[in-house]
Amino acid sequence: MNEAVMGRTRLRNGAERAAPSVQYTSKDFQLEVLDRLEEMQGQAESLDESWNKKLEAVKEQRLLKFDSRTLIALGAIALSISGYVIQDARNTARQDSEIEATKSRVLRLEQIAAANTEGRIRTEVELGELREGQNEIKAMIQAHDSASKKSSQKK
Repeated sequence: MNEAVMGRTRLRNGAERAAPSVQYTSKDFQLEVLDRLEEMQGQAESLDESWNKKLEAVKEQRLLKFDSRTLIALGAIALSISGYVIQDARNTARQDSEIEATKSRVLRLEQIAAANTEGRIRTEVELGELREGQNEIKAMIQAHDSASKKSSQKK
């Protein structure tokens, strides 16, 4: 799971994306929290081991007393920080999906605008042809009227 999260981070930070963003679900969030808790447990165990070694040295020197409440407080702080990190990841995933949706809307609007422009050009061409046709008809009517007037004047 950490590799998947790291992969998303690398994609988010990279200049190009190989695939569209995937919707961040509550299951992903739960898996991330579980992974973080596993990491924290491992870190706590390693800290406990190192503290036990140091505690033995300190007990020998009687300089410092160590209790489990300190470890619990450190764990709470680490959990709080990881909560902020996970929340930031969720916000970033949501923002990424909103950006992708906006890009697709803009693309669709550009396609509609192009289609409207093509239709307008076609309409203008047809109107121009209609005007030419009207002018030809007017010229023919005027020629016919002129010819009628000349023939009626001759009679």
